[in-house]
Parts: sequence; structure tokens; C-alpha cells
Amino acid sequence: MTLHGSRFDQLVGVSAPRVRKHVIWSLKTGTQEAVDAYEFSKYSDGHTFGTNRWRFTVGALKDQDQLEALPEAKPLRVRSTFMLGVGNAILYPVCYASDSTTDVRGMKIRTSQIRTEMFAAYGQLAPQVQTALRISDGIDGQEWAFDDLEETLAELPEQPKMLLLAYASNREGGLLNCFVGEAKLDLSGSVSWEWIEPLAITDAEGGTGGISVVSPIDPSAPGFGTGAEPSINLEDADDTANESNEH
Repeated sequence: MTLHGSRFDQLVGVSAPRVRKHVIWSLKTGTQEAVDAYEFSKYSDGHTFGTNRWRFTVGALKDQDQLEALPEAKPLRVRSTFMLGVGNAILYPVCYASDSTTDVRGMKIRTSQIRTEMFAAYGQLAPQVQTALRISDGIDGQEWAFDDLEETLAELPEQPKMLLLAYASNREGGLLNCFVGEAKLDLSGSVSWEWIEPLAITDAEGGTGGISVVSPIDPSAPGFGTGAEPSINLEDADDTANESNEH
């Protein structure tokens, strides 16, 4: 693996250290709150823990008190899918594993229509995400949602990059790993990384640098948005995200 400068820092800009701190705090807080809920309820199981882990993590990422220290961050919601925009990046959180040994380079996520659209276009954002950004620019501190896009808007002058925020956590160890990078999906939900780098989950690990795991994706190659739409059950797909073996 070849070490390189942090692509994440380059995209996010001067606020990158504060974004890193907020992201890690949110992932740790969301996992711990899910653990507390699991221990409190006698009806909890692996599925409810996974659902709560996602729900509490999203709640922490958009916590207004925490975002006072990160005013440039924009919580975005497209249908039931949550993202956090900051700098020239849009972070989309997904839990890829419930252990520390699963290789993030082989991760898979559930497919859905919005994920198809989010990851289909190389180098540009899905129209729904662009619209959410446009709306958020005009309303300070307001989270907006929309379901239908009636017309295709002109592309934003500067295209933020859609980044996958992939993390692993469980009830026993809390937050175990965290990675961020640009990726594409195939029809099965397998992730192909253009680039990926770790986000340090402890102060001792530091916070810069990354790992190059594959060659850059050819922009002309067919993306996830090509071909027939797969026949899948989309019920709760975006609310539960991917919870590894805790379905």
C-alpha cells in the first residue's frame, strides 16, 4: 500500500480537524447510546441494536449543540437518507462491519434507488443531493427533505465529492474502525474504492495520511446506474443502512 497525503483533508479544507473530531465523536456517541438502549430493554436483539446504532449516530452527526463548533457543516436528508455536507465533501455514513477484522475493501451495502443515484455518476452529485444543498444554502440551521425532483437543475458550479464514511462498531468494543473515501457500487452492492483512508478513532493514532487500495476508477467505465434496476425489497433499507451480520 502506498502512503499519500490526506485526500479527505484536501476536500474538506481548513475545517478538516474539526470535522474529524465531530465525526468520531458522533460514531462513538451513537454506538454507546445504542449499547445503553440494548441493555435497558429486555426485548433488544442484534437487529434492534443495529437500527438504534444507525439512528443514534445520525442524531449525533446532526446535533445542533455540537455543530455550533462546526457552523460550515450542513445536515442533509434526501428521502430517508442522511448525509453531512462540509467543505467540498458530502459524507454518507454506513456501518460496514461489527468486528475489527473485516476488510473494508470488501464491504457491501444494501442497494436502494437513492443509493443507486448517489453513486452512479462519477465526478458529480445526484440531482437530489444537489437540490438539498441548494436549499440548505438559503436556510441557516434548517434540515430539509424532499421526495421528488420535477426538473433537472444545472450542476452546481463546484461539485462536492460524495464520500462514503465506513465504520465498524459493536456492543463490546464500541467504535472499532473508521474509513472515508470515494467509491462506486456494482449491482450486488459491492463497493469499489477509488481511494480510501482511515480516520483515527483515538488521539494516539494521529489524523492524517491514508492508504491507496486500488487504482483510480476509469470515469468512462459503466457505473452502478447503468443496466436494469435490480429487483430488491427496499423496505427500511435506508433507515437501517448496512448492519453487517446484525440484520
